[in-house]
Amino acid sequence: MPRTPKAKVNLSQAIRDYLAKTPKASPSEIKEALAKNGIKVSDSLISAVKYKKSKRKRGKKRGRPAATPSNGEAVAVDSLVAAKKMVDQLGGIDAAEQAIRVLKRLQN
Repeated sequence: MPRTPKAKVNLSQAIRDYLAKTPKASPSEIKEALAKNGIKVSDSLISAVKYKKSKRKRGKKRGRPAATPSNGEAVAVDSLVAAKKMVDQLGGIDAAEQAIRVLKRLQN
């Protein structure tokens, strides 16, 4: 005869249900209480469920801020596209830098 499938228990949900009743329970207490009900749960799963922070409660993501030019002015995408066209017309970055140096001397 084929075996009848056992009703599967969602272990995380069982832990959450127990924590709803007793929020201050330690992981070992939770493990013992669930074992009495016939549910085997690992300590690491209990800790992961109990101490997991809700995504809504998390603060701002830490890390380095986005890079900005040192003079504090942001460069528009249109300006970058125009600069790329100019570099291509002049034959490369070196030629464009030389042209900019000459232009600076003419303006002064």
